[in-house]
Amino acid sequence: MTNSIDNILKCIEENETFLVTSHVSPDGDNLGSTLATYYALKKLGKKVFYVLDDTIPLNMNFLVDGVEKLSSQEFSQNDYVVITLDCGDKNRICIDKTLIEGAKVLVTIDHHASNDGYGDINFIDTEASSTCELVYRLLSRYKKLNGVNLIDEKIATALYTGLVTDTGNFSYTNADEESFEVARNLLMMGAKKEDIIINVFQSNSFSYYKLLGEALNTLEVHGSEVACITLTKDMLDRNDISYNDVDGITTYTRDIKGINIGILFKQRNENEVKVSLRSKNNTDVSKIAQVFGGGGHTRAAGCTIADSVDVAKKKVLDAVLNTLQGEINE
Repeated sequence: MTNSIDNILKCIEENETFLVTSHVSPDGDNLGSTLATYYALKKLGKKVFYVLDDTIPLNMNFLVDGVEKLSSQEFSQNDYVVITLDCGDKNRICIDKTLIEGAKVLVTIDHHASNDGYGDINFIDTEASSTCELVYRLLSRYKKLNGVNLIDEKIATALYTGLVTDTGNFSYTNADEESFEVARNLLMMGAKKEDIIINVFQSNSFSYYKLLGEALNTLEVHGSEVACITLTKDMLDRNDISYNDVDGITTYTRDIKGINIGILFKQRNENEVKVSLRSKNNTDVSKIAQVFGGGGHTRAAGCTIADSVDVAKKKVLDAVLNTLQGEINE
């Protein structure tokens, strides 16, 4: 196991066929980092495949326009390298395990604190605002070594999307001086900021807002610092909204005055619930997610619980409230 930008660039130089992928439930940093890497490898003349066994959120479709997304079953190459981006847990890589096991080399580029360095070659920086920021560094290193700037308008737009979404439009504490410098450089390289803002933040459907109304009616406050919203499968079906198109609702729990931790419970089926946790003070919600086999960042984390939504709520709320009580007692 190695951890080096230069080792990744050497791996790219020495190989011809690549599979790029990320985690389940795609988001902006997932897609931005993966597609930027996909486009860069294409520019280098490599044979590259974008493989993801999940649906793309509607507000991110503009990024994959013109890109052929394959399922694991459609990938049939040999002698290939897998590059995973923005995936903090090997078990959450969104391709069939046989494709991972069959790879010559597994490369991991990520910024999650929960990442244990599962790749053969790793580039992990938990202080980075986003994985897109790490891909920017990787491509900048290539330019320094080879004198060729791979970042064109498409790549800049993909990277800026991941940067802006994972920093909450630069409102989160993970947005530091380097984040703003990278953003400035990407804009100078042609990132389509207005297209990103309109597509990502200003193009929700009417059905989404009908669902949001239902969701807000489930809003609960527990203790004085915890709020949660519950989305059932029936609510999603009734409003014809995809499971992957509603994660933005989580912010409505966190953004209440006096609330420290916000939680979204999202039911996929009778025995599976995705839990999204957000905090705005010092509580590390990634530690809570890890209790249930999940992970993430200090102020944004998640997990999946194989149980009913009522049982999942009780388990997570008990863990959250116990964590806060422990912090108070300290």
